[in-house]
Amino acid sequence: MARFGDLGIRADCIIGKGIDFDELFDRRIVVEKVKIESSKFTGKNQSGLRMQMQIVLAKFNDEPDALGDYFIKNDDGTPKGERRCAFTGSDILIETMQTAMEQCRTNGVELFPMDTTIVKVGKCFNFT
Repeated sequence: MARFGDLGIRADCIIGKGIDFDELFDRRIVVEKVKIESSKFTGKNQSGLRMQMQIVLAKFNDEPDALGDYFIKNDDGTPKGERRCAFTGSDILIETMQTAMEQCRTNGVELFPMDTTIVKVGKCFNFT
């Protein structure tokens, strides 16, 4: 008899308790997964899109490991820390993420996990 766990099928979902986006400003985080979809709340931004991010509230080393990562890892190599979910309708963050994802696909580079900080400059949000 087959066991589902042996099939290696993983749901493409974002896990973690929601966190207010403004709790992430100026805080170094790891982004593990992103979903960009049409927003259910029309008129909130120009694109009509929303971005959902699975983030890890990770701890970081001062020096990179052998793979160039600064975040502390679990035994399986994933970032160690609490996983949370955040939503944003920021057109700037969505456009920037789409550009980064496209560049990585074009160059054959793995984008996630991504070590970043989200900063607020006036009314604009940016990844650093």
